[in-house]
Amino acid sequence: MVVRVRVEVVVDGRPTTSMETVGESISEALDPIAMDGIRNFLVNLRSSHSANNPYNGESEDLTIKEKLALFLKFDEERPKDWFTTSQVRRIYEEAKGVPIRLSTVSTYLANLYSDGILMRKGSRAKRQYRLASAERMNPFSAVEAV
Repeated sequence: MVVRVRVEVVVDGRPTTSMETVGESISEALDPIAMDGIRNFLVNLRSSHSANNPYNGESEDLTIKEKLALFLKFDEERPKDWFTTSQVRRIYEEAKGVPIRLSTVSTYLANLYSDGILMRKGSRAKRQYRLASAERMNPFSAVEAV
């Protein structure tokens, strides 16, 4: 039996890159060396994306939600740990020099949480968010044996 494990990165419905390991069994295809290779592939992909990041929060083609998401992911001024809606609003306005309504920030932070981009804790009155980084998520959750 031949087992293939393929990790494919899809952006906007189009595959951008992939990696594959092959073994005579699931154990062999997912042995520690293969898993290290998959992990390194994902880490390098993430690093190259950050280094070649197309972040341009000033682009008029982006929605407010997209601008806020890019700000939280890539901007040097972004909060580094847990933050509140009010903190994001203040930091974003200071960094971008553009006013943004608190209700708008609140709505988009909730959407980004639903999209898996943010983590959240606390009650509605004391809600806090944090970027869901790759180190905190399981990078192998999308790996399937073919």
